[in-house]
Amino acid sequence: MACRFRSGDRMPKYAYYRLLLSAGALALAQAPTAFAQSAPDKSTPDEAKAPTFNDPIVVTASRIAQSKIVDQPVTTLDHATIETLGATNIGTALQQLPVFGVAANSAVGTQGTFSAGQTFVNLFDLGAQRTLTLINGTRSVSSASSSIFGPVAGSPVDLAQIAPDLVDRIEVVTVGGAPIYGSDAIAGTVNVILKKNFQGLEGTFSTGISKYGDGRDINGSLLFGRNFAGGRGNVTLNFYYDRQNGITNAQRSSIIGGDSVFTGAARSSAAGYLYQTYSNGKHYSLFTKTGIPLVADSIPILGTSAFSAVTDAGGNALRFNNSGHLVPFVNGTATGSSIYQAGGDGFATSDYGNFLSQTERYSATLLSHYDINDHIQLTGEVWWGRSFGTNLASQPYYSSAAAGTAGSTNGNLIFSTSNPYLSATDRALIESAIGGPGTFYLARANTDLSTGQFRTRTDVLRIVTGLKGNFEAGERKFDWDLTATYGRSVSVTSARELNLQNFTNALDATTDSNGNIVCSGTPTNSAYPTLSSTCAPLDVFGTNTASSAAIAYITSIAQTHQVNTQYDIVADIKGDLVRLPGGFSRFVIGYEQRHETAHFDPGAFYYGSVASDGTRTAYGTAAVVDPVGGAFTTHEAFGELKLPLISADNHVPLVSRLEINGAARYVTNSSTSNFWTYTGGGAYAPIPDITFRGNYTRSFRAPSITELYAPRGSVYNTGNDPCDYRYVSQGANPAVRAANCANAGLSSNFVSNIVDYAIQGTGGGNTGLQNEVSTSWTAGTVIAPRVIPGLQIGIDYISISIRNEIASLTPTDLMDACYDSSSYPNNAFCKTFTRDSSGQVTSFSQGYYNIGVENLRALQGSIAYNLPLRRVGLPDSFGSLTFHADFLHTYRHYYRVGTGDLEKVAGGIESPIDNVTTTITYARKHFNWMWQGIYYGPTRIDVNAADSDYQYPRQSPYLIVNSAVSFIVNEHYTFTVNVNNLFDRGLPFPYTVSTKRYYDAIMGRYVRATVKIKL
Repeated sequence: MACRFRSGDRMPKYAYYRLLLSAGALALAQAPTAFAQSAPDKSTPDEAKAPTFNDPIVVTASRIAQSKIVDQPVTTLDHATIETLGATNIGTALQQLPVFGVAANSAVGTQGTFSAGQTFVNLFDLGAQRTLTLINGTRSVSSASSSIFGPVAGSPVDLAQIAPDLVDRIEVVTVGGAPIYGSDAIAGTVNVILKKNFQGLEGTFSTGISKYGDGRDINGSLLFGRNFAGGRGNVTLNFYYDRQNGITNAQRSSIIGGDSVFTGAARSSAAGYLYQTYSNGKHYSLFTKTGIPLVADSIPILGTSAFSAVTDAGGNALRFNNSGHLVPFVNGTATGSSIYQAGGDGFATSDYGNFLSQTERYSATLLSHYDINDHIQLTGEVWWGRSFGTNLASQPYYSSAAAGTAGSTNGNLIFSTSNPYLSATDRALIESAIGGPGTFYLARANTDLSTGQFRTRTDVLRIVTGLKGNFEAGERKFDWDLTATYGRSVSVTSARELNLQNFTNALDATTDSNGNIVCSGTPTNSAYPTLSSTCAPLDVFGTNTASSAAIAYITSIAQTHQVNTQYDIVADIKGDLVRLPGGFSRFVIGYEQRHETAHFDPGAFYYGSVASDGTRTAYGTAAVVDPVGGAFTTHEAFGELKLPLISADNHVPLVSRLEINGAARYVTNSSTSNFWTYTGGGAYAPIPDITFRGNYTRSFRAPSITELYAPRGSVYNTGNDPCDYRYVSQGANPAVRAANCANAGLSSNFVSNIVDYAIQGTGGGNTGLQNEVSTSWTAGTVIAPRVIPGLQIGIDYISISIRNEIASLTPTDLMDACYDSSSYPNNAFCKTFTRDSSGQVTSFSQGYYNIGVENLRALQGSIAYNLPLRRVGLPDSFGSLTFHADFLHTYRHYYRVGTGDLEKVAGGIESPIDNVTTTITYARKHFNWMWQGIYYGPTRIDVNAADSDYQYPRQSPYLIVNSAVSFIVNEHYTFTVNVNNLFDRGLPFPYTVSTKRYYDAIMGRYVRATVKIKL
C-alpha cells in the first residue's frame, strides 16, 4: 500500500521479528567463553574430542549441500585475490570481472541524487536492479533512495558497506538464481560469503595516492576471532575504517574537464560528417561564471557573433571579469553549434562535475555460531555501518534565456543601470548599448553561489539469527534451516541550496543616505530559514565578489531522509530422497516471507511552500520534490530437486557423470501479480576431463516501491529530438520519421534546444506495473584435462531475453514513439510532450511503464592454470606460477522501449564487445608478485549511429596493467605495494569515454602500500 513518510512510523505486526533476532544475537553474545587456542593444532585434548555440528557446504544458486554447481557458470573472487588487488571496496574489486558493466552508482563519477558514495554492481550491464546481491545466501537491506531522483529504481545492496577483510569469497552465478532466491536475479546473483571459524588477530593498514598527489586513501581493519566452548562455537569481530579523498573534474581538466578534447557538432556539413573532434574544451557561450550583460532577454552570443550581448564601440561582446569590470568576450573556435565553442571565455560545464566522491566509512561486525549439540547450531550476525559520501561538484544554478524568461527561476537576471555595484565606466557602456538609463539583463553560471555539493550519511543495521540442524531417517540424511533477517538503512542527505526568495531580495541593491550599499526597502524573507535572516546586498558582477553576509542570507540547508527496512524469514528442509544409480537424489522444500518498506522524506526545503489551493512553489531553484512511501509483503514457496542419474562409479561407457537439476518458486506479492519462476538444467561428462552443462530459467523482477508509488513531480531532462537535423534520418524507419516531422511543420535542418539543454517536465510512479519477465538459458563446457594437471577451461553461451521491462520513458523515448509511428499524430505518445510555435519542446510527461524489451547474447569464459615449478624440474622453494583469465564477448545487447528505436548497447564506449581480465601470479615462501592486464576491445562513439556521422567514430582497443608485490617477512608481517595503471596509460583517442569504465586512465598511476599484521 502506498503511504507517505511520517517520522517515527512503526509496524507492530512485525515486531516479533525484532524480538526473535535480538534474542538470537543475545544468546550468542552470552554463550560460554572458554576460548580455544588461536591455531587448530594447539587445541586442548578436550576440545579435540568435543562433538561439533556438521555444517554442510551450500553454494550459490542452490540450497542443496554440494561442493559446486554443475549446470551454470560460476565466477569466484576469493579473499586472496581481493587482498592482492589492494581493494578497499569489494564492489570496486568486482568491477574488474568482465561480466560486470559500468556500476549503476559508485564513488566514481556524478553521484545519484541523495545516494552519494554508495556502490551498486551491474551484472551484464542489465541494471543494478536486475542483479541480486546476497550476504551468506541471505538478502540484505538496500540503501538506495526511493526518490525518482535516486540513482536506480530498484533495491540494490551497497557493497561499500562490507569490509573486505571479512570476505572469504564472492560467488557470481549468472542467470539461474530466481527460483532459489526470488525476485531481482534476472542477470544473476552475487553472493558475498563471509569467513567462518576465524581464529586469531589480524590488522590491515594501507594508504594510497595518485601520481598527481590527490585521491589519497587511508584504510584500516582489525579482525579478531576465537573458538569457544570446547570448539563448539566461534565469535568473529571486525572493525573497519576507510577514508577516500575526492577529486573534481576540474582537477583533471585537460582529461575530462574544461580543457579536454571533445566531440561536438561539425562546423560544416560539407565535411561529410555531423560530429567532429575539437580541442580546448567545450565552452558554452550562453553564460560565464562572471556574467554577460545583455540588451534584451535572449542569449548573448550566437555562434561567435554578439547577438544580444552588450557590446563595445567595436561591436565586441562584453563580459564581466573576475573582479566585476567589463572586458571583451574572447571567442574560442567556432563549432557547428550556436551555443558552444571550443575554448574561449564561455562556461566550461565539464569542469563542474564529480570525478571521485569523498567518502568515509566505519563499520563493526559480529559473526558467531554455537553448536547446541552435534545436530543443532545457532547462528547470528550483527552489522553496523556508517558511511559519509560527498559529491564534491555538479552543475551550478544557471541564469539564462535558454532555461526561461527573464525574472523566472532559471531565466536571465534583471538589473537597473543604477545598481550600485556597477562602476561608472561599466554603467556608461551598458547605458550606451541600451540607449540610456534603464533595465538590462545578465546571463550567468552562478558557481560562487551554488556549488552542487551534497553529502549523504548512511547508517545500516543488519541482524541475522538462525537455527540449522540435521537428522537421519534410516540411511537418509536430512538438514533443516531457519533464518530470520532484519535490516534497516537510514540515509540523510544534506546540501547548501540557494534560497530563491532571499536571492531575489539580495539582488535588489541600493544605497542609503550614507552611501552604503544595502537591500532595497524592507524585504520579506523566505518562509524557509537561511543561514542569516538579515538581508545583505548581493554583488554578482564578477565571481566571488559577494560578501559572506550575502552568501549567508541566500543559503539554506536542505536535508532529506531515506528509511528502508527489510524483514525476511526463510525456512527449508533438505535431504535424501531415493537412491539412483549415481547416488541419492536430493530435494529442498521451503517457505520465505519478506516484508520491505521504503520511505523518502524530501524535507521542507525540497517539498516547497504550499499555497492555500494546494499548489507548491519551490524554495530553491530546482523543481519541488515529492515524498515517496510504500511497502510490500511476499509469501514464497520453493522447491529444488537434484537427480544424479549416473556417476563414475557406475562404469558406464562414455558417461562419467549425468545429472539433472530443477527448482521452482511461487511468489505472491501484495503490490503486484503472483509469479512462477523455475529453472532446469543438467550436466553430462563423457569422461572425467570434460563436462557439458546447460540451464534454462524463467526469472522475474517485481516493480520497486519507487516505480510503483513515486508521486508525480517536476523533473528536468534533455532528449534527442527525432525531428532535429542530427536525428531525423535515424530510427527504425527513417522515411516515416522524416515524413511525420515534416507534417509537424519542422524543416529538415531544424535545431532542437532540448538536445543540448534540459527542459522541465513531469515524472512519477505507476501502481499498475507488473513483473518484468525473463527467459534465459546457458550452454557450455568445462575442460580439465588430466594430462595437464592444474588446467581448467570453462566456456558458456548465455542468452537473456527480458520482456515487460519497466522503463522510465525519457523525452527521447516519448518523441521517438510518436514520430516513428505510422499512426502519427494519433499515437498516444504524441500527447506526452508539447511544442511551442517555433517547434521547440516546452514540456513532457515521463514515467514508468511495462513497455521495454532487452536482449543479451554473450560468450562467457575463464581459463585457469596453476603450475608448481617443481613440475618443470625446479626445487619446491621456487614456488608456483598461476595464470587466470576471464573474458566476455557480447554478440548482441540491445533494448527497445515501446515502438521506439532499437538501441544497441554492446560496442559502445561503456560496453565494449570484448572484455578480458588476465592475471599472472608468482608465489613463493616469502615473495608474491601479481601482474594483471585489463583489456577492452575497440568501441564506437555512438553504436546507434552510422560511422559516417563522426569524424572519428571509433576508439582503439585499450589495455591497462596493474601490478602488486608482496613481501612476507615472517608469519606475522606482510608488506604489499600495489601500482594500478603501472604504465600510466591515458585515455583512448578521441577521448569520448565513460568516466567509470576508464577510471584508472583518468586517475593516473596510483600507488598503494599495505601492511598486514597477524598475531
